[in-house]
Amino acid sequence: MLLSVLIRTLNTFRCALAARILRLKWKKNLGLARRIAPGTTSLVAHRPRRAPPLALPPCSHLIYHQSCVDPLAAENSLASLASQIPLTDEVVLLDVGATGHPSWLAPFARHDWSSYVACQASQPEQQSYTFGLNAVMSGLRAPHLVVWRTDYVFPAGLASLYARHLTRARFAAPYHILVGRPEVDSAFVRREASRLAPFDLPFWSERAVLSSLYEYQDPALFAIRRELWDKIGGLNHGLWGYGWQFAEFAARVRAECSDSEIAYFASLPPLHQTHAGSQMHEPGQRRAEVDAGIRRFRDFLGGEDAYQSYRLMQVLPPRPPAPPP
Repeated sequence: MLLSVLIRTLNTFRCALAARILRLKWKKNLGLARRIAPGTTSLVAHRPRRAPPLALPPCSHLIYHQSCVDPLAAENSLASLASQIPLTDEVVLLDVGATGHPSWLAPFARHDWSSYVACQASQPEQQSYTFGLNAVMSGLRAPHLVVWRTDYVFPAGLASLYARHLTRARFAAPYHILVGRPEVDSAFVRREASRLAPFDLPFWSERAVLSSLYEYQDPALFAIRRELWDKIGGLNHGLWGYGWQFAEFAARVRAECSDSEIAYFASLPPLHQTHAGSQMHEPGQRRAEVDAGIRRFRDFLGGEDAYQSYRLMQVLPPRPPAPPP
């Protein structure tokens, strides 16, 4: 330590002398200055070891987009988010299937940290939330992480509610969401955009089904502290697809956290826009994907008896949603 300080002091003197020689109007000044100046390795090696930390954003927001969600739905979603995410936060738009465009980030042009990530997702398991979140969440920069989806539109103030709850909790999610009926597609939402800000709850409630993320333990929208995400290992990739990956994820969160560390909070509910990928009850390919996901979850639990027991106990008793902190 003392030797490094002495060398650094000597280097400072040598640099000053070399700089003075360079200012002389003498044809050999360059060669002499090079003899006197310390080498670059020494200049770097004997600087103070502790570099200043990189200034990181306080919160990172992953906006997840899938190819089955139409572009207008994504535009509606991003427009509802841009004004409520602080300019100092990180925003990453993950485009799974590469059907979007970097220009979708235009509403976030003034944000300090914003980026567009696209993947072709040629394999079926890559076209899933498990693949997308596990691939990208670990690369986000902030200690607090929030997951949004482009098939939802979001009432104003939701981002600030996440931030406030994560000051005390390790995991936070809205207690309720609204799932739009078939007619509540992206075109309908665009026509009724004036009812989003301010959010006209009676209007949207008449055209959607209220669903509890807490009672069904299906937190497809959530915020989490990075340390918790890393500790429990993210989503279970073995349950990729239209299965039970979020329910299994929620169970691991409950196993790791006390009740006071989990906040399903009261808020105006996010509104799900109907799109091609959300019509899972219809026969054909989508129904087959649902059935395949159920089979993966049943095998994960240990068979049909375990799956039936899970279904029997799946819905948690209601409890009052967490008030604002």
